[in-house]
Amino acid sequence: MTTDVLIVGAGPAGLSLATGLAKTGAKVEIVDEQPAPGGQVYRASEHNAATPQPRGWLGPDYAKGADLVARARATEGIRWRMATSVWDIRPEKDGCELGLLCDGKVSVAAARHVVLATGAMERPTPFAGWTLPGVMSIGAAQTLFKESGLLPQDGVVLAGQGPLLYLFIAQILAAGIKPRAVLDFGPRWARPATLPSLVQAALASPGQIVKGLRLRAEIARAGVEHVYGVERIEALGDGAINRVSFRHRGKIREIETSLLLAHDGVIPNTHMSAAAGCALEWTADQAAWCPRLDGKGQSTRERVWVLGDGAGILGADAAVLGGRIMARDMARALGLPSSDDSLDRRGDRRDLRRLKRLRRFLDRQYPPIAAFAQPPDDTTICRCEAVKAGDIRTIARSGCMGPNQLRAFSRAGMGPCMGRQCGNAISQIMAVETGRSIAETGCFSIRTPLKPVTLAELASLKDDEQ
Repeated sequence: MTTDVLIVGAGPAGLSLATGLAKTGAKVEIVDEQPAPGGQVYRASEHNAATPQPRGWLGPDYAKGADLVARARATEGIRWRMATSVWDIRPEKDGCELGLLCDGKVSVAAARHVVLATGAMERPTPFAGWTLPGVMSIGAAQTLFKESGLLPQDGVVLAGQGPLLYLFIAQILAAGIKPRAVLDFGPRWARPATLPSLVQAALASPGQIVKGLRLRAEIARAGVEHVYGVERIEALGDGAINRVSFRHRGKIREIETSLLLAHDGVIPNTHMSAAAGCALEWTADQAAWCPRLDGKGQSTRERVWVLGDGAGILGADAAVLGGRIMARDMARALGLPSSDDSLDRRGDRRDLRRLKRLRRFLDRQYPPIAAFAQPPDDTTICRCEAVKAGDIRTIARSGCMGPNQLRAFSRAGMGPCMGRQCGNAISQIMAVETGRSIAETGCFSIRTPLKPVTLAELASLKDDEQ
């Protein structure tokens, strides 16, 4: 049976869209790899809603997730396909087919329209020693916190920049964990060039600016050493990290630690949109590849739409607003009554514009960390295939035309992550080495299967799905 709209991703964007569309009578399905809805931002929100901790430690913004999930759960007409991976996507003129994998069995789902609400992923942070045990990303640490209640121990060092860095520190402080130090690559105050965008952001979203200042004030009150303007870091140790070295104001310092958490912002997760054949374009403001979309979120493939942070980083609140707006547009495309007429359409679009002004300031205040974008030659970039930055530079100097040709020479991007973690870094290194822009250098092309699928699993397809 063909569904009207199949949504890939049960985060804030996907949940908001599904809730709005289902109210119009559309046949809606949600597919997500996780066992429960919420996405990365609201991961395990249903489970944690019933317990005072870690819900209280994670803060009021996280509590919004339980309400969003509850509204979607209470809406009739949504078919849930949780713990299900998408390994194939094939858009056609009259619809789209997706290959799904659940419990070791493969199936095919057909839909008139597919919406990719795949969210964001952390920007890779390659630096000397980042592959040592005891080094991980802040996003991964926060996932462990939300899902299993696991906390870092006292003495953890956090390095990076941006809102998630400050938020996570405030969350673990609330849980009673005191970091040894915060190595902040960002400036203490707004950069002079960002002042106009700061004024616009403060006028549009004053509460968000105050929130950021409050988070930094909590770190200061806790007596955590907060070093602004760090230039580079290196994880040191024999077999596992035991100290971190960093450069600050031209001097080298070392701090002992058994756990280093790093973060350099987030970028759109475009793996599936690229596999669907949607055109991508390099966005200088966010220093990331984004799908090329029309004003309503439709991609260059007629039946494929992209929503939320997978289209461009704006955050969870913007994803919810975008879901409501897209629900109305898609309802009209399906010939159904516009969803939820009680909602103020102009209000949603006005609020979304305000959040875009806030994002413009954040993008300019926290551009990608230069030390991570151009790491030393002996730094591993592709962890799956152990390809180093020096290998990439050598191949680029030999006349390699771009990341796809480099993949054939080095196997970079051919491991289990299929270039998700190393793709952006490889494009940036090659661009500098060849003297071309990143847009000219290009990015990895993505092919299916998007997830490993065994022959036995393929054999589980029903005859009518072959």
